[in-house]
Amino acid sequence: MPLERVPKVLQRQQKIEMLSILERIGVDNLAKDLQSSFLNIVNDPSLLSDKEFLLRYLLLAAVLDQQAESDTARQALKRIVQVYGADFFMNPQKYFDKIREVLDMVLNVYKPRARVIRMKSEGVVLLRVGGFLLTVHNISLRFKGLYQYFTKFKSPSTLLENGILSNPLLSALLFEKAARLYVGWITHPQLFIKLYGENIQKSSIPMPVDGHVAKVFTRTGFLINVNTENKNTKIIEAEKERERIEKDVKALKPDADTFAIDYGAFLIGIKYCNDANPKCYECPLNKICNKNIMFRAY
Repeated sequence: MPLERVPKVLQRQQKIEMLSILERIGVDNLAKDLQSSFLNIVNDPSLLSDKEFLLRYLLLAAVLDQQAESDTARQALKRIVQVYGADFFMNPQKYFDKIREVLDMVLNVYKPRARVIRMKSEGVVLLRVGGFLLTVHNISLRFKGLYQYFTKFKSPSTLLENGILSNPLLSALLFEKAARLYVGWITHPQLFIKLYGENIQKSSIPMPVDGHVAKVFTRTGFLINVNTENKNTKIIEAEKERERIEKDVKALKPDADTFAIDYGAFLIGIKYCNDANPKCYECPLNKICNKNIMFRAY
């Protein structure tokens, strides 16, 4: 797990310019991509204005869409909505005795990377879907719902640290990356729940920083050095770079929309900055990027 020097690095002004480009890309795509990936599954317009339902629905989306193929996570969520509707989310206790039926249905479409997390697919689905039902039921018994529980915490950062990562049920369901993504989904003023209203400081929203985001920040030369799994593969250990990238972004652009910057980097990472064959000359960062393409996300 060496810390490797990045061969070519950006100057300060180039880093600020890069962050501005990523922020614009993120702002332009955040809402429409969340709508097209998950929210378009919900056909009842009244549910899309129901904050408690959306908090529960997006929680399951975040739980399923970690260490899995995103399309199969969407398919699993769609199947649950089609078969059980909003009742699955609003009355989870009714599905405890149907858990085998639910699991069989989800397993037909959901493909978690079980080898990565070293558990049978059946175990992953039981943990994620069964754990979701148990967690929402438990929090509802104690706090009357996720909304009442989450609004006890006065900012996105305290919600992440004290409300989710310190909660044994929620932290068992969500890796830190997924927890950060979920907090962004439910608090960002451009999205659909706006847990803290329209006027929260956008720089207070955590950056998820997955492998693709860390790759973009490394290949461009934003980072001076980077943690990799080993010197041969040069696969970046994103979880070790998360806080450092977030800190550097906030230092350079204190009022920036950090969640949008993260999402902009994610889109660059999957659309242009492919691990094996990056499409450098099509990329919006082409004129800035130092093209340290030896570094990889996976």
